[in-house]
Amino acid sequence: MARGPDGKGGGAGYSLADQLFNADSAGALAQECSVLPGFEAGRFLDQVLPRFDGLGVHARLEVLADGLEAQLPKEFNAMAESLEATLPEPLDPARKDDDFGRFIHAVHGVLAARHGIDHPERALDLIHAATQRFSMEYAIRPFLNRWPDLVLARMQDWARDPHYHVRRLVSEGTRPKLPWGIGITLDPRAPLPLLDVLHADDTRFVTRSVANHLNDLSKIHPDAVLGRLTAWHESGAQTPRERDWITRHALRTAVKRGEPGALGLLGYRPDLPVTARLDIQPELRIG
Repeated sequence: MARGPDGKGGGAGYSLADQLFNADSAGALAQECSVLPGFEAGRFLDQVLPRFDGLGVHARLEVLADGLEAQLPKEFNAMAESLEATLPEPLDPARKDDDFGRFIHAVHGVLAARHGIDHPERALDLIHAATQRFSMEYAIRPFLNRWPDLVLARMQDWARDPHYHVRRLVSEGTRPKLPWGIGITLDPRAPLPLLDVLHADDTRFVTRSVANHLNDLSKIHPDAVLGRLTAWHESGAQTPRERDWITRHALRTAVKRGEPGALGLLGYRPDLPVTARLDIQPELRIG
């Protein structure tokens, strides 16, 4: 079922927003925040739940951020420290895929982007912690636009982070055409050295993001994608099975366009002479 950024699908009466952000999930977030001195869970729920009705996923996240912000320190360093104190245990670092965490924790990224843009070093620390609970690819993009050199330098370390959610953020957050994400002004080829580190990652959650990233890039700079994939083939860093998988996934749009270079890298010969003869004998039947 296709869904837009408002989280509303095509099924009658179904709302992804209702499934993800409701009294139970907001209550769980309030319980986690109750570790903060003076935090009033009841006040928080009274502020946010009445505003959920009719709103989509992203709008409900903003409502949750409003509710938390009302009871957090105003100074960003103190706010970030409080938010980090509320985080649950990191997602299992031994998992390889399909461990997205709880959408409710995306609110930490909303507040990092809302209040930390003038405090990038501290905000990136918060995003690093938060992405180990839920992916922060939307939160990182305002920082890429405002502080590209700083973020890319930090991502050099993140690409080798022990936690695979941090490594995935490097690829996913810099995707040229991230669905529903704000546009980034970064040269689309700038993250390629980071993908060089990630392409042979042993976690499919990471390499799927790398392939999706290259598929995005193939719509803008197809030659750069072919060049990178060719270099990865020659490096031998991947197993043949993983090399073939990431190549197919990264070139899926280029293949649909029938690009000879993409077909060639996948083992097809677009230059072979083909002779065809068609004999068509139509038969029409009434009714």
